[in-house]
Amino acid sequence: MLDKRLLDILACPQCKGELESADAGKALLCNKCSLRYPIRENIPVLRLDAAESRKIGQKMERSAASSIMPRVFFKVINGLDIGLGFNLERQTCRAIGRGEAQMDRTMIFNVDIALSIDENTKALILKYISRQFKKSSPDSIHKQNNEQLGLFKRASDIVLTDHSLSRLHAMILADETGVGILDLVSKNGTYVNGEEVESRLIHKGDVIDMGETKILFEG
Repeated sequence: MLDKRLLDILACPQCKGELESADAGKALLCNKCSLRYPIRENIPVLRLDAAESRKIGQKMERSAASSIMPRVFFKVINGLDIGLGFNLERQTCRAIGRGEAQMDRTMIFNVDIALSIDENTKALILKYISRQFKKSSPDSIHKQNNEQLGLFKRASDIVLTDHSLSRLHAMILADETGVGILDLVSKNGTYVNGEEVESRLIHKGDVIDMGETKILFEG
C-alpha cells in the first residue's frame, strides 16, 4: 500500500487530477479519465501507455471515456512485457522499439520517451501517411519535426524490453480513416495475424507480432 503522503502528491498524467488507491493497493485510479495505472513492486507506473480502462463489474467501460478522449487500446499478450497496456489517441502516432540495455527501472516514470528517427525513416512514414490517410494535404505531408509527422502529432513512444526488436521497429497511427501500422524496415519484420506486412490498416482483435512480442489490438 502506498504511503498516503505520496498518494497526495501524485496526479494523473492525462488530466493532472487526483488519484485514488484501487485493487487493494495494486493500482491507482483516476475517476475523471476512467483510467487505471498499475503499481509494480510498490512503484506507480504513471504512463498513459501502461494505463487501462477502468472496469466496472465485469464489463469494460470504454464508451464513456472514448467520448471524452477518443482513443484506441492495445495490450501485450506475449513476451517480456506481457500485460502492458497502452493507447493511441486519434490524430497521433507512436513508434514501437527496443529499449537500450542501460535503461533502468526509473524509466517507468518517464512519459516523454522518444526514439530517434532519421530522415530516411521520416520520409518512409510521410509517404505512408500520404498514401493511406487521405486527409493529409500535400503541404501538411512535408511538415515534420520531433512532435509532428504530417497531420499526426507524435506521442511518447512505446519502448519494450524485447531484444529481438529493432531499436526502431514500427509505427502505429490513428485518425478518422482508421488505425494503421507501418514496419520501419525492421530486422525481424512485423506481422499481423501471422502475415508479414509492410503496412496495413488493422482492426479490433488483430494480433501484431514483433520479435517475441505479441500485441492485441483491443479496439
